[in-house]
Amino acid sequence: MRKTLLLILDGLGHAAPGPGNAVTKATLPRLFELMERHGHGVLEAAGPAVGLEPGQVGNSEAGHMTIGAGEVIPSMTRRILNAYEDGSWAADPAWKAIAAKGPLHVVGLVSDAGVHAFVRTLIHAVHTAVKAGVGEIVVHPVLDGVDSKAGSAPALLAELRTALDSVPEARLGVIQGRARFCDRSGSLDVSRAAADAFRGALELPPFTAAALEAHLARSSEADFPPHLFAGGRAMAPGEPVLHTSNRADRARQIVKVLGETQPVYMLVDPGADVPCEHVFFPQRPLERGLYRVFRESGLRSQRIAEKCKFPHVTFFFNGFDAAAEGDGTCIPSIHEKEIPAHPEMSAREVTDTILAALASADTRVVVANLANLDQVGHLGNFELAQRAAAEVDDALGRIMSACDEHGWSLLVTGDHGNADQVSDADGKPHGSHTEAPVPLAVRPAPGLSVRWLATDGSLANVAATTLAALGLDAPAWMEPALATFE
Repeated sequence: MRKTLLLILDGLGHAAPGPGNAVTKATLPRLFELMERHGHGVLEAAGPAVGLEPGQVGNSEAGHMTIGAGEVIPSMTRRILNAYEDGSWAADPAWKAIAAKGPLHVVGLVSDAGVHAFVRTLIHAVHTAVKAGVGEIVVHPVLDGVDSKAGSAPALLAELRTALDSVPEARLGVIQGRARFCDRSGSLDVSRAAADAFRGALELPPFTAAALEAHLARSSEADFPPHLFAGGRAMAPGEPVLHTSNRADRARQIVKVLGETQPVYMLVDPGADVPCEHVFFPQRPLERGLYRVFRESGLRSQRIAEKCKFPHVTFFFNGFDAAAEGDGTCIPSIHEKEIPAHPEMSAREVTDTILAALASADTRVVVANLANLDQVGHLGNFELAQRAAAEVDDALGRIMSACDEHGWSLLVTGDHGNADQVSDADGKPHGSHTEAPVPLAVRPAPGLSVRWLATDGSLANVAATTLAALGLDAPAWMEPALATFE
């Protein structure tokens, strides 16, 4: 009876050693020794290989979904763009309800990364609202600097303002950084501070380009405090709000709080806090994937991650159905503000939980995530990223020993690049996802050997390779396995 652990190291990009790369033999010696000993694959994790657009960096949703699906699934950003271009978005009946309730407030990230949002989606939402008959629109831009490169806000904001110049129905309102807007710590007080700025509960200074430039000289735009544009206005109670994120995980808290005073509309479904008729692009669960093969084979997998990544190994991995298959163990996460002082995050607790699952006689499949390389990589601090890598490598050592002790095969991969470039050649913080591929390393269970069929592929090849490690045949529609275990 074969047993397999699929370990996803979030943000594990695979790139040549160089300045700012915290994914090297020096920082992750156990991982690289594993790659050298048993061979490894190199998997594309960005762009069309994971259902994204050419040139778009990978992200956790696309990465984990592709790993779990075993095939390439078109992204939500592509679905939204298609609906804008063919006019079907403007035909949605939700616009009539929005137009009847007064001015529409459009809030969203001003980003070029597409990880959680695109600035173009914000612009397209305004154009679509006008086409659908909404007569007054207030746009509240939220500056990124995490998924998009720190310091890119002035150029992206200029793009937004230029696009809105030709829309007389639209004006700018409140502007602020994403730190509180995108919070997912579980503290509604953090999100309420962002919402209060939108709702006019705070006295805000006037926005100027000089104020933003002065802030960027000392910090990222993610922390930019709320300001009010000249001629702008805040939300009045009862006025509708459209949140333009293409992912729900960092939108749930803010829409819950905004929903206390406003009818909230979204592009994607955040759950019970937004009525289904207020969601323009409801996510339909995938009808097939690795979770279904597990279930049909009589396997019940164990899913393990800390809170900030737990939906990635459940909801995203299962094709947008958290309860489709698997028993989950969610480890508490520290608040993002604490990460600089604690780059180890909850890696030890996650690892302890993995080890307990490996020792269980009833468990044959574990899917787990270690968050450090991504969460710490976003800080753009090479020293902290090195410390995060050391924590991950220590966890990997403990996990490999337990796999040997209890007879498990181990597959190690990433979901997208990040820690492979936490600073640029000049030493300036990078902190964003990258287009880098990710490695696929394997450690066969004692008594088994691995034979590589190919060493180039994409994240879509991970599912069939996982089934091969379990001694199961992959369905014909899956992308093929890269290795066999004999």
